[in-house]
Amino acid sequence: MTQNEVFNALHRGGAFSLPYLIKMYHPTYGALYFVNNNEDVIYNGNTYHASNFKYTRPQTIGGVLKNGILEITAIDNEVIDIIEESDELFEVTAVGVLDKAGSITAIKTFKHQYGTAVTDEQMKVIISFTNDDRLEMTFPPYVFDADNNRGNA
Repeated sequence: MTQNEVFNALHRGGAFSLPYLIKMYHPTYGALYFVNNNEDVIYNGNTYHASNFKYTRPQTIGGVLKNGILEITAIDNEVIDIIEESDELFEVTAVGVLDKAGSITAIKTFKHQYGTAVTDEQMKVIISFTNDDRLEMTFPPYVFDADNNRGNA
């Protein structure tokens, strides 16, 4: 499939969904590879382990990609371990999609580095991705006045 065919299938496909290949990475822990399929897949020398997850790609809002969610089972894999190890260096990348013919088409658009992770009672990890908000931050973060800086105000 070409990139346009992949995006048309993902965007306009209705009930049609393509299994994603995802990579979860942290420099200290290493990488975990998963495919939303019933069999393992080898791609670029890495084995993507069959898993049950739902990846909702980010939507373009105002010309900017926003949000996105990964809901993945924590049963029989190390997802919770990599999240516990994680800090600001943890990232999730959607590497490609597996089409119905069994071929893999690479997608290099979706790389997530910011978000929150929670678990539920069914051992499902839900990672909600957010955008980098550093450009919206105020510097300095504190306003000094007579209340919080009495000696120099």
